[in-house]
Amino acid sequence: MNNKMKKVSSSELQTVYINIDDSGKISAKEKIAVYGGIVFLSKKDKDKFITQYKSIVNSMKCKYCKLNNTLCKQNKCPELKHSNLKNSDSRRIINYIKKYTVIACVIDNDKLYGHIISDKAAKGRYNDYALRRTIKGIINNLVQDKQIIPQEPLKVVLNIDEQSTKSNGYYNLRDGLVEELKYGIINFNYSKRHTAVISGDLEIILKYQKSDKSYVVQAADLVAGTVRKRVLQFSDKPTELDKQLEFVDYNIFLP
Repeated sequence: MNNKMKKVSSSELQTVYINIDDSGKISAKEKIAVYGGIVFLSKKDKDKFITQYKSIVNSMKCKYCKLNNTLCKQNKCPELKHSNLKNSDSRRIINYIKKYTVIACVIDNDKLYGHIISDKAAKGRYNDYALRRTIKGIINNLVQDKQIIPQEPLKVVLNIDEQSTKSNGYYNLRDGLVEELKYGIINFNYSKRHTAVISGDLEIILKYQKSDKSYVVQAADLVAGTVRKRVLQFSDKPTELDKQLEFVDYNIFLP
């Protein structure tokens, strides 16, 4: 994938932290839907990221607050999201995020079957599929880069925005991930079986978090929003789009 991650010591349990949020929805009214996120190979790296990310956010959040500063400690600070950040502040945060492993999945709504676009359950299943496809690709890349040993026990901690869960209606995501990684099923129509990625013990921990309480989910929101904005702006200029997405270490375009 890249050289931003350090291989876990053989004395440690292999753990991958994948933090994801979305921007845009599967809808006839929107051109694309995007999942974006950030990946860590250790709790130490995750905690280090959170400490610095929090510091950056704290240095700029007051100018987004509409309340008098004298009331600051009595009120909840505004969450800094891609949709409300100034371009300069967004770039500053992205420049920090890209020091770590950044991921993205872009869904072209115009290329989806009509029954997926129009049916709530079908959209939920496709969102499941897109996430599973993305996560399997990430894990597979980590195996190929020898940052994960597939024969050894692996724990995958997946943090997803709680609101994204409510709106997208995921279907049995955890069990689906086990199937993808351990047994190889991947196709949306289940007509084809692919090679499994992990042969050792696998534990999937799925956490739905409130974004205003989770700095890693907030970072994922910024990644998703930035990727969506750049894809929409440069979709007709492939060379420029590649340049704009250089900060993304692993991306996938669907369908």
